Amino acid sequence: MKTFSYSEWDGRQSPFSMSKKDVVDKFMENILKGMNPNMSLADMLWNGFPMAGRNFRVMGLAEMIRELEKQKNELFSKYNLENAFDTPMDEVKSLLEREAQTRRREGLERSPSYDELPPGLMEKLNRLKNFDFQNEDSREVFEKWKSREKDILDLYEFYGQYADQFTGEESLDFDQAVELMRRMQALENLQKQMLNGQLSKVDLQQLQQLLGENAEKSMNILLQLPKTLNEEGITDYNRRTGFTMTPRGMRKLGESAFGKIYQHVKKDRQGNQAGDAPQSGEMEPDSSRQYEFGDRMDLDITKTLLKAITKSDVSQGKVQLSHEDIYVREREQLITSTTVILLDLSWSMSWEGRFEAGKKVALALDHYIKTRFPRDKFHVIGFSTEARELTGNALAMAVWDADEPYTNLQGGLRLAMKLIKKSGNRNNRVIVITDGQPTAYYEGEHLYVELPDQEYGISPNAVKATLAEVRKVTAQGMNIETFMLDNNPVLVEFTHTIAKINRGRAVMCMPDDLGNLVFVEEIKRRGGKI
Repeated sequence: MKTFSYSEWDGRQSPFSMSKKDVVDKFMENILKGMNPNMSLADMLWNGFPMAGRNFRVMGLAEMIRELEKQKNELFSKYNLENAFDTPMDEVKSLLEREAQTRRREGLERSPSYDELPPGLMEKLNRLKNFDFQNEDSREVFEKWKSREKDILDLYEFYGQYADQFTGEESLDFDQAVELMRRMQALENLQKQMLNGQLSKVDLQQLQQLLGENAEKSMNILLQLPKTLNEEGITDYNRRTGFTMTPRGMRKLGESAFGKIYQHVKKDRQGNQAGDAPQSGEMEPDSSRQYEFGDRMDLDITKTLLKAITKSDVSQGKVQLSHEDIYVREREQLITSTTVILLDLSWSMSWEGRFEAGKKVALALDHYIKTRFPRDKFHVIGFSTEARELTGNALAMAVWDADEPYTNLQGGLRLAMKLIKKSGNRNNRVIVITDGQPTAYYEGEHLYVELPDQEYGISPNAVKATLAEVRKVTAQGMNIETFMLDNNPVLVEFTHTIAKINRGRAVMCMPDDLGNLVFVEEIKRRGGKI
C-alpha cells in the first residue's frame, strides 16, 4: 500500500511540481521522430518542451542562452565606460592636495604630487602604500580605495576587454561600472555553464534574478530529466552507452504511438460502428475489463452499472455514466492472422514528417495487436537498399537510412512472404508505407541499384522486378495495401498498378492522415468500435 505524507507550506518548498507524464510524452515523441534516447534527452534540454498539464512551457538551454546574450547586448548598447575611473582618480588627486596643504602648514617634508606618481590608478595607490599620511581625511580616502584593490584590478581587466563594445550614451561612475561588470560576468558564467553542459554548477538563485522565475523553474525541471526517465522505468544509464530504452520504455513507446493515433481517429470518426469480426468467438467468462479504443462493444452491463452507481449520487435518482465506467467482455480468438508492415527507410522519408508518421503506425499496431490479439503474428520490415525485420529495440530505435538511400520494395515483399509462410496463417495483411518508387532490386541473388531515367521518371528495371514480385506473392495469397505519401503522378500510377495486380488497396495520403487510415481499416477488420 502506498503512503502519502503532506506537510504545511512553510515557504521553503518549490511551488512547482513537475508533470512526469509531459516529460515522458515529449521523450517518446522525439523517439518517434527517429531520435535515440541520448538525442531525445539532448533535444529536450536544448529546446525545452511544453507541459500541457500545467499550462507552462519549459525553457530550453538555447532559449536561456539567447536571453542571456540579449541582455548583454542591451547593456553594450546602453552604457559606456569612458568615465569609469574618474571618481577614484579625482579622489586620489584631492587627497594628495589636502596632504600637501597639511605638510606645508606644519613645515613637514613635501608629499609627492599627483603628476609625479605613475599614471594608472593602481600604480598610484601602490606607490603610496608605505607613505606616512599626516592628513587624516587623506589617509581614510587612501585606505578606502586601497581596500577596493580587487574591484579596481577586475575593472581594469574588464575595461581592457570590453570598453570598445560599450557604445551607449549613458556614462557610468566607478561603482556603477563595477556593478555592470559583475552583472556581465554573471551573464557570461551562466552562458558558459549551459554551453558546456555544467548544469549542476548553475546558481539557481542567480538564474532567477537574471532571467526570472520561469527560467529558474525550467532549470529545475531540466536538471531532473534523467532521474525522472530512470525512475519511470523508461531508460537505463551507464557511462559507456549513455541512456538506453528499457523493455518498459519500449512498451510505453507503443502505448504512446497508439494513443496519439487513437486521439486522431476518435476526433475524426467518433460514433462509427463496425460490423462483426470474423475472428471473434464466444464471450469468455470472467473476462470483463475496462473499455479501450478499438474494442468490440460487448457490454458488461452489470459491471458498467455498478461502476457508475458507486460514484453517482443515487439519492437524486440518477446514474451518471462516463467513458471510464464502461466495461466490455472479451471474446475467444478463434481465427489468427499475420500482419506485416513494410516501412520505407530511404532518406526521402525524413522529409515532411513521413518517417515519423510511418514509425508511429508501426509501433501503434505492434502495441494494439500484441495486447488485444496475442495469438496473432505481427512483424515490421524496414526497407531501403535492402530489407530487414525490425524487432524490439531495433523497431523502437528505427530511423531512416541516410547511408542507404535506395528503395528495395521487392526485397521487403520477399521477406514479408517468408514471415507469412512461417506463421502458418492464411489470413494476412501487408501494409506498405512508402514515398517513392523502387530504385533497388535483385536478379537472382545479386543486388542492383538504379536511379530514375529522368527527373520524376522511373527506374524501369527496378519497377519491373518489383511488379514481378507483386505478382508472385499475390499468387501465394498475400494481401497488400499500399499507402503512398507522395502525390507524384509517376508514383500514383505505380501504386495503382500494385493494387490492380494484387486487388488490394491503393491509398494516396498525407503523413498526418496515415494513422487514421490504417487504423480505421484494422479495427473494421476486427469488428471493433471506431
